[in-house]
Amino acid sequence: MLNLPKWNRFTIFTKLMLIFMVVLAPLYLLTLVINNKGAESVRREISQSISSRNDFYRNMLEMEVERLLRVLPEYAADKDLMLLGSIGDSISDYEKFEMISAIQKRIELIKYNSNYIKEVRAYIPLLQRTILSSKYETEIRSDEFEALQLKNHIQESPLIYWEGRLFVSMQYPAVVNRKALFVVGVEMSVDKLIGTLSEVISVPEGNAALVNLSQNWTISGEKDPAILAALREYFADRRQEKAAGYETLRIGSVPYLISYTYSPALASYLVSYVPESSMTGPTRKYQLWILGVSVLSLFIVLSFSMSIFRMIHRPLKRLIGAFKLMRTGDIRPIAHPPAQDEFGYLYKAYNETAIHLKTLIQENYEQKIHSQRSELKRLQSQINPHFLYNCFFVLCRLIKSEDLELSYRFCQYVGEYFQFITRNDADQVALGTEFKHAWTYVELQKVCYGERIQVDFEALTPELAHYQVPRLILQPIVENIYKHAVAGMIQGGKLSIHTERSGDDLTIYMEDSGSGLAEQDLDRLNQRLGLSAHGIEDTTGIINVHRRIQIMYGPEYGLRMSRSRLGGLCVAIRLALQAKEG
Repeated sequence: MLNLPKWNRFTIFTKLMLIFMVVLAPLYLLTLVINNKGAESVRREISQSISSRNDFYRNMLEMEVERLLRVLPEYAADKDLMLLGSIGDSISDYEKFEMISAIQKRIELIKYNSNYIKEVRAYIPLLQRTILSSKYETEIRSDEFEALQLKNHIQESPLIYWEGRLFVSMQYPAVVNRKALFVVGVEMSVDKLIGTLSEVISVPEGNAALVNLSQNWTISGEKDPAILAALREYFADRRQEKAAGYETLRIGSVPYLISYTYSPALASYLVSYVPESSMTGPTRKYQLWILGVSVLSLFIVLSFSMSIFRMIHRPLKRLIGAFKLMRTGDIRPIAHPPAQDEFGYLYKAYNETAIHLKTLIQENYEQKIHSQRSELKRLQSQINPHFLYNCFFVLCRLIKSEDLELSYRFCQYVGEYFQFITRNDADQVALGTEFKHAWTYVELQKVCYGERIQVDFEALTPELAHYQVPRLILQPIVENIYKHAVAGMIQGGKLSIHTERSGDDLTIYMEDSGSGLAEQDLDRLNQRLGLSAHGIEDTTGIINVHRRIQIMYGPEYGLRMSRSRLGGLCVAIRLALQAKEG
C-alpha cells in the first residue's frame, strides 16, 4: 500500500469542510457583523420610533374627534334649536333673538373646546339662516347645508370633506330619509391639522399625511402631488391588509421608508414618510465594506469552484442523472470504475437500492391489484343477496297487480343490473358503462318509489364516456342515498348527479335533499374516510368505494362529504382522467 501524505488520506467531506471554513467563514462573519451593525439596526430603530410617533398623534386626533362627537349632542341638540327649526317662522323677533343668543353661547363653548375647531355653524332651513359663534348670517348656503346632511355622508368616518374643508356634523332628527330641522356643523382647521402633521416626523426631508380612501381626500403639507398620489395608490391596493406597519415604497426614482397606522375611528390612514437616503447615511461606510468583501469572495469562490469540479461535480452529476432516470421509472444501475472513496460507496449503495426498489415496485403493484380485486369482490358479495331479495318481493307485487308492461321492464332492469354485478372479468370499466349501471339502479328504484323521488341525472359527454374507472363506484352511493336520505321522506325527495371537469381531473357530484344529516354526522363521515386509508375502518359501501379509488389513483383522490345545495348530503367523487382510455 502506498504511503500517501496525511492530506490525501482525508475524506472528501473533511476536505470540503476545512476549505469552506478556512476561506469563506471569516468573510461571511465579517459581512454579517457589518450588516447587523449598519442598515438593519438603523432602519429598525428609526422605523419603530416613527411608528410610535404615528400612534401618539393618531390617538390624539381620535380623542379630539371623539370629544366633538360627545359634545355636539350635549350643547347643540336643545329645545332652542328645535323650536327655531320647527316653528321659528311663527314666533316673535324678541323670542328669536333670545334663542339665537343662547345658541351662540353654546356654540362658542364648542368652538373653544378644541384648538382644531375653526368655526361652528347651526344651519336652520326654516329661517334660511346660519348661526355662527360670533354672528348671525343673513342666509344659508344650500350646497354647504346639503353636504352636511346625514343622507349625503353615510360613511364609516365621522369626518366630512367638502371643497377642501373638513367638517363634523350633527343632524336633527338623525334619520336619513327625514327632512332636517337643523344641522350643526363643526369645521375643523385644516391649517392646524397640517401643522400637527408636520410635527409627526422630525426628519427635515420627511413629512406626514392623513389619507381617507372612502371620501377620497388627503390632508398634508406635502407640496409634491406625485408623492400624495403614490401614497393613495399604495393604500388603495392594500385596503384589506395590515392596519399598521412600515416598509419601503419607491416613488419615482427615490425609495421612501413609510410608516403607517389605520384609525378605524377616522376611517383614515396616518402615514409618515422619509427618504431612505436621509436615514442610511451612517451605514454607507458599511455598504462599501460589504461590496469589497463580496467582490473578494467572488474571486475566491470562482477559483475554489474550479478545484472541486474534478473532485465532486463530475461523479455527482452522474449520480443525479441516475436519480432523474429513476424518477421517470427507468431504474438502472450505474456502471462505474472501481473506487475506494465516498463516491465509490455511493455508487455501490445506489445500485443495490435500485435493484431492491425494482423488486419492491413489482411486489407492491401485484399487491395493489390483488387488494383492489378483493375489495371489489367484497362489495359484490355485500350487494348481491340484499338487493336480490328486494327485487323478488317487488316483482311479486307487480305480477300480482297484473301490470305486465312494468313487470317486463322491471325484469329487464334486474337482468341488466345483475349482469353488470356478476361480471368479474375486469377491475375497470368505461365511465359511460358505470353511469349506465347507476342509471339502471335508479330505474329500478323508480318502480319501487314511483314519482315520489325526483332524479336529475346529468348525461355524460361522449368525450368522458371512454375513460376507464374502477367498477361499482356510483351505484353503491346511489343506493346509500335512497336507503338513508330520501326513501323515508313523506313529501318526496330529490337526487341530483352531475359532473365537473378540471384539467385532467373529473369530479362527480351526487346530492340529495335528505333532512336528517347533522353537522356532527358529516364530520364523522369525513373522519371515517380519513381513517380508511390506514386500514382501521370497515370496508362497506362508501368506504369500499373510497379505498378502491385511492388504490387506483392515489391518496389525493377519492370521496369527500359536504353539505348539499339541496339540503342533504353531497358526495364528491374525484377521479383522474390520465388513466388509459378504452
